[in-house]
Amino acid sequence: MAHDDKHRAAIHYIRAKVDQLLGLMGTLPLRPEELDDETLIELDPIGIIGESFGQVITHLNETNHDLQLARNEIRAILDTLQAAVLVTDREDSLADCNRSALDWFFAGANIDSLRGRPLGELCGCWADMAAARAGAERRPQEVTLGGRHLQLIASVINDERGTPVKTVYLFFDISRLKAAEQGLQLYAQVFSHTHEGILITDRQQRIVDANDAFCRITGYALEELIGKTPRLLNSGLHDAGFYAAMWDSLRSQGHWGGEVRDRTRDGEIIPLLENINVVRNAAGEVTHYISVITDITSLKESQARLDFLAHHDVLTELPNRLLFQDRLEQAIERARREGSRLGLLFIDLDRFKNINDSLGHHVGDLLLVAVSQRLRDLLRRADSVARLGGDEFVVLSENLGDPDDACLLAHKIVTAIRQPFRIQDQELHIGCSIGITLFPEDGPDAGVLLRNADTAMYRAKESGRDGFARFSRELSEDVSGKLALENALRVAVREQRFTLHYQPIVTLGQGRVVAAEALIRWPDGPGATPDRFIPLAEETRLILPLGEWILRQALEQYHAWRAAGLALDYMSVNISAVQLAQPNFTERLLVLLDEVGIAGHHLQIELTENILMGDMALSQRVLGGLRGHGVRVAIDDFGTGYSSLSYLKQLPIDNLKVDRSFVRDIPGDPNDSAIAAAIIGLARTLGLEAIAEGIETEEQERFLTEIGCDKVQGYRYARALPAEQFRAFAEGFRILADRAA
Repeated sequence: MAHDDKHRAAIHYIRAKVDQLLGLMGTLPLRPEELDDETLIELDPIGIIGESFGQVITHLNETNHDLQLARNEIRAILDTLQAAVLVTDREDSLADCNRSALDWFFAGANIDSLRGRPLGELCGCWADMAAARAGAERRPQEVTLGGRHLQLIASVINDERGTPVKTVYLFFDISRLKAAEQGLQLYAQVFSHTHEGILITDRQQRIVDANDAFCRITGYALEELIGKTPRLLNSGLHDAGFYAAMWDSLRSQGHWGGEVRDRTRDGEIIPLLENINVVRNAAGEVTHYISVITDITSLKESQARLDFLAHHDVLTELPNRLLFQDRLEQAIERARREGSRLGLLFIDLDRFKNINDSLGHHVGDLLLVAVSQRLRDLLRRADSVARLGGDEFVVLSENLGDPDDACLLAHKIVTAIRQPFRIQDQELHIGCSIGITLFPEDGPDAGVLLRNADTAMYRAKESGRDGFARFSRELSEDVSGKLALENALRVAVREQRFTLHYQPIVTLGQGRVVAAEALIRWPDGPGATPDRFIPLAEETRLILPLGEWILRQALEQYHAWRAAGLALDYMSVNISAVQLAQPNFTERLLVLLDEVGIAGHHLQIELTENILMGDMALSQRVLGGLRGHGVRVAIDDFGTGYSSLSYLKQLPIDNLKVDRSFVRDIPGDPNDSAIAAAIIGLARTLGLEAIAEGIETEEQERFLTEIGCDKVQGYRYARALPAEQFRAFAEGFRILADRAA
């Protein structure tokens, strides 16, 4: 019995050792040499085990070796894992870990220096790790440790009694996964919230997804699109060649972009800017197509509006000069092919400036709109009306049967514009002047016809306004002559080819030459008198350099006469409205007086009534400034302009010059005599001097003396003379006057 007990004890001992070997890797390698012979004999006195114990030891050594290899393999596997493995004992001390754990949590320290130490002491983030452990035993938990996004899986190891002895922590770095997830979320936000529509189809072009913008643009709900093809949106406006080119680009280049017109769910056709890209897998096979669309309806509308504004007047929405020119050229070509006639009417509104100046540009704009509408109502559908700018309009009438048809149309327009306009509860009255020209009679192309119509319009203006005139060859010759005169005038002003003559101003009471009026002459001009080239100089603003030259020449001549002993009271010079309107006119004139060395009271400027009344505020400011320096002011051609008495007391005026038209027929014409007497009486009453122009006879001189006229000038004494002749005349006239006295 004792033998059996020892045998069983040996077997139990060996089994325990084997169980210990197999169950606890940490106790290996086993040391079977500890079982010496005496112990074995004592355990197995009859040698039952002895015979096989050598085999057991051999087997244990082999098993020990295999287990060591397994441990090495497991260690190698754990160290190559892209995950951190931590093993703790029941006191939360570090039992083991792999290389990733050493790098992530322990700055690469050696495991032997860490094993057995409390994990809370070794790892600052252990509190967070422990807090997540309970949840990690049930399901993976996400934690942030050491700046890393980690997924934690925890597993508790129990002994045979179910008591926890060790805990294994497995950490996976999901930082890239989180970044990718955030990127996908961002892409999802872009997909959902972008204003561009995005459509995704599979390789068979079946719709698999679309964003909200695509649904909003097309009007389809997402469930209505899924499984369909983009042909659902086909408008029918693109031919097969369009789609063939699209697919050719997709196959050869992998993308296509262009403008398409698609049909929405409610049947509306909208313009879209579309870009399609091909998506391929790693093998280069097509998997999807992604289409991005932009609704360009508003852009198209803006482009259409800009195109309209480029060719139409903003205020009236009539065609502008550019569009009308194109229409006129096309109409000429049609008329030339068909052998038909067309008429061109150039319209300029009369008295429009007065409304702009008195009531403001806003009212003027409303009036232009009303005029444009009235013109539209008068014309046939085949006719065209355009606004060229300002208050100028032009009408094109095609297929005229008779030249007089254009005149009939012009008469209708004049009559219509003559009717009152109701603008902002005000009744406004204007008129218009119209120039008419015909194709092919009056010109071969658009440029010539427009010039001819403009020329005829000015003839209508000169004829009294509120009417029309037809172009003629005589008008063309006048225009050509005017152009030649303008060219010659520009050269003459640049090269100063003018001279001044001086007409004496004589006192009736004393019989003395007291002043001179400077009058311009153009010796080598093309037969042009001042009454022709001065208005042209004003129109072209050549009067500015020319007027300054006249002033300087006249003042220098006056200074030379005084230096030579000819003591005139003043020099009189005509000033145009263009000169007076210059902002620095007063300053320049005063500088000129100072440069020449003449006091202001030795200069008299002559202005017409129309100039003064054109801008009363300007006249008051300029003349007041000149009066402060002694410059004299005379009203030229008095009685032929506005003849308003109010400005006589508002402006600093010294002389009234009675126009020659009232002097010519006195004393024989009682009306002229009465007018001349009234003007001179008015001047005396207001304390002004009166100068009668154009006196030629002794009878005129006697009559003017009787009615109290102060001064005269005219052929009775002398024409306008060159400077030296004037000096000789003035000195001789004084001698005669002295002898007569």
